[in-house]
Amino acid sequence: MKDKSNKQLLSLTFKIAEVQKDFLTISSYSKTFVRIENIKYNLPICIIGNSIFQWKEENYLNLNVNTLQELYDSSNSCGNGNTEVIIVGLSKGKINKLIGLKNKSMNAKLPLEIMQHDAACRTINILSMEGRKILAIII
Repeated sequence: MKDKSNKQLLSLTFKIAEVQKDFLTISSYSKTFVRIENIKYNLPICIIGNSIFQWKEENYLNLNVNTLQELYDSSNSCGNGNTEVIIVGLSKGKINKLIGLKNKSMNAKLPLEIMQHDAACRTINILSMEGRKILAIII
């Protein structure tokens, strides 16, 4: 994905799909994949609005506030309104290891929520059905 300055965003490898419906629905999930609109996507992925991207980094501990800020700014520049929340869903690992990231994100005024991937998938569905703009990383 490229931003307005045509700079390549480092955290995403390539766009793998775009949902054509008004809202995206995750119909099932496991620790290795999510199924969106009956298509299976292997983790890790990043969802920006209705677009699904392959995520480069498999280690959740490598997430940092600069990457989140880059994605947030890029998401907001797409012209679909401002992203309301950044959701990080972990299929492996412990949420408490990302407390430092949560604190740094609050200082940077990034609306970050970190949760287990099953809760993240349910939250994504609810927010999407409400028409809210989200950015989600499921690792």
